[in-house]
Amino acid sequence: MFEDLTLLAMAQKSMDWLARRQAVLSENVANVNTPNYQAKDLAPLSFKNLLQAEAPPVRAVTTNPMHISPAVEQASFETVTERRPEESKLNGNSVLIEEQMQKIGDVKTNYDLAVNLFMKQINMLKTALGKGGA
Repeated sequence: MFEDLTLLAMAQKSMDWLARRQAVLSENVANVNTPNYQAKDLAPLSFKNLLQAEAPPVRAVTTNPMHISPAVEQASFETVTERRPEESKLNGNSVLIEEQMQKIGDVKTNYDLAVNLFMKQINMLKTALGKGGA
Protein backbone atom coordinates (compact mmCIF):
# COMPACT_ATOMS: atom_id res chain seq x y z
CA MET A 1 0.00 0.00 0.00
CA PHE A 2 2.66 2.52 1.03
CA GLU A 3 4.99 1.47 -1.80
CA ASP A 4 3.03 3.67 -4.22
CA LEU A 5 3.57 6.76 -2.06
CA THR A 6 7.07 7.95 -2.95
CA LEU A 7 7.83 9.86 0.24
CA LEU A 8 6.70 7.01 2.48
CA ALA A 9 8.63 4.47 0.40
CA MET A 10 11.77 6.63 0.64
CA ALA A 11 11.41 6.92 4.41
CA GLN A 12 10.89 3.17 4.71
CA LYS A 13 13.94 2.34 2.56
CA SER A 14 16.00 4.81 4.54
CA MET A 15 14.90 3.24 7.84
CA ASP A 16 15.71 -0.25 6.49
CA TRP A 17 19.20 0.92 5.46
CA LEU A 18 19.77 2.63 8.82
CA ALA A 19 18.66 -0.48 10.74
CA ARG A 20 21.08 -2.63 8.73
CA ARG A 21 23.88 -0.08 9.24
CA GLN A 22 23.21 -0.13 13.00
CA ALA A 23 23.70 -3.91 12.98
CA VAL A 24 26.99 -3.62 11.07
CA LEU A 25 28.31 -0.91 13.39
CA SER A 26 27.27 -2.99 16.42
CA GLU A 27 29.32 -5.89 15.04
CA ASN A 28 32.30 -3.53 14.81
CA VAL A 29 31.89 -2.49 18.45
CA ALA A 30 31.48 -6.10 19.55
CA ASN A 31 34.75 -7.01 17.80
CA VAL A 32 36.78 -4.04 19.07
CA ASN A 33 39.32 -6.39 20.72
CA THR A 34 39.33 -9.14 18.07
CA PRO A 35 42.78 -9.45 16.44
CA ASN A 36 42.89 -8.67 12.70
CA TYR A 37 39.21 -7.65 12.62
CA GLN A 38 38.56 -5.02 9.96
CA ALA A 39 35.85 -2.42 10.58
CA LYS A 40 32.90 -2.58 8.18
CA ASP A 41 30.22 -0.15 7.12
CA LEU A 42 27.46 -0.06 4.54
CA ALA A 43 27.88 1.57 1.17
CA PRO A 44 26.21 4.99 1.32
CA LEU A 45 22.53 5.09 0.47
CA SER A 46 22.04 6.98 -2.76
CA PHE A 47 19.12 9.40 -3.08
CA LYS A 48 18.84 8.35 -6.74
CA ASN A 49 18.42 4.70 -5.71
CA LEU A 50 15.71 5.67 -3.23
CA LEU A 51 13.59 7.07 -6.05
CA GLN A 52 13.95 4.05 -8.32
CA ALA A 53 11.29 1.41 -7.98
CA GLU A 54 12.59 -1.99 -6.92
CA ALA A 55 11.91 -4.97 -9.11
CA PRO A 56 9.46 -7.33 -7.44
CA PRO A 57 11.15 -10.38 -5.89
CA VAL A 58 11.10 -13.62 -7.84
CA ARG A 59 8.91 -16.16 -6.11
CA ALA A 60 9.13 -19.93 -6.38
CA VAL A 61 6.17 -21.55 -8.10
CA THR A 62 4.40 -24.32 -6.26
CA THR A 63 2.71 -26.91 -8.49
CA ASN A 64 1.01 -28.78 -5.70
CA PRO A 65 -0.93 -27.34 -2.73
CA MET A 66 1.16 -29.59 -0.47
CA HIS A 67 4.38 -27.83 -1.51
CA ILE A 68 5.86 -25.27 0.83
CA SER A 69 6.34 -21.82 -0.65
CA PRO A 70 9.70 -20.45 0.58
CA ALA A 71 9.89 -16.97 2.05
CA VAL A 72 11.54 -14.32 -0.11
CA GLU A 73 14.21 -12.22 1.59
CA GLN A 74 14.40 -8.48 1.19
CA ALA A 75 17.27 -7.11 -0.86
CA SER A 76 20.35 -6.68 1.28
CA PHE A 77 22.61 -3.67 1.38
CA GLU A 78 26.26 -3.88 0.37
CA THR A 79 28.75 -4.09 3.24
CA VAL A 80 32.17 -2.59 2.60
CA THR A 81 35.35 -3.00 4.63
CA GLU A 82 36.91 0.23 5.80
CA ARG A 83 40.59 0.31 4.88
CA ARG A 84 42.83 2.65 6.83
CA PRO A 85 46.02 0.80 7.75
CA GLU A 86 47.47 3.91 9.38
CA GLU A 87 44.79 3.69 12.09
CA SER A 88 45.13 -0.03 12.88
CA LYS A 89 46.12 -1.30 16.31
CA LEU A 90 49.15 -3.49 16.86
CA ASN A 91 46.97 -6.62 16.73
CA GLY A 92 45.67 -5.64 13.26
CA ASN A 93 42.24 -4.52 14.47
CA SER A 94 41.01 -1.39 12.68
CA VAL A 95 37.98 -0.58 14.89
CA LEU A 96 38.16 2.84 16.56
CA ILE A 97 35.48 2.83 19.25
CA GLU A 98 35.07 6.63 19.23
CA GLU A 99 34.45 6.65 15.48
CA GLN A 100 31.96 3.78 15.72
CA MET A 101 30.05 5.51 18.52
CA GLN A 102 29.87 8.70 16.44
CA LYS A 103 28.47 6.73 13.50
CA ILE A 104 25.94 5.02 15.78
CA GLY A 105 24.82 8.46 17.00
CA ASP A 106 24.45 9.61 13.39
CA VAL A 107 22.35 6.53 12.64
CA LYS A 108 20.06 7.28 15.59
CA THR A 109 19.62 10.90 14.52
CA ASN A 110 18.87 9.95 10.92
CA TYR A 111 16.52 7.15 11.98
CA ASP A 112 14.58 9.54 14.23
CA LEU A 113 14.35 11.97 11.31
CA ALA A 114 13.01 9.24 8.97
CA VAL A 115 10.47 8.08 11.57
CA ASN A 116 9.32 11.69 12.07
CA LEU A 117 8.93 12.14 8.33
CA PHE A 118 7.04 8.86 8.07
CA MET A 119 4.67 9.79 10.92
CA LYS A 120 4.04 13.29 9.53
CA GLN A 121 3.06 11.76 6.19
CA ILE A 122 0.74 9.26 7.89
CA ASN A 123 -0.89 12.10 9.87
CA MET A 124 -1.28 14.12 6.66
CA LEU A 125 -3.01 11.13 5.01
CA LYS A 126 -5.28 10.75 8.04
CA THR A 127 -6.20 14.41 7.83
CA ALA A 128 -6.92 14.11 4.10
CA LEU A 129 -9.19 11.14 4.83
CA GLY A 130 -11.01 13.11 7.52
CA LYS A 131 -9.81 10.98 10.44
CA GLY A 132 -7.80 13.72 12.14
CA GLY A 133 -4.03 13.98 12.11
CA ALA A 134 -3.32 14.12 15.85
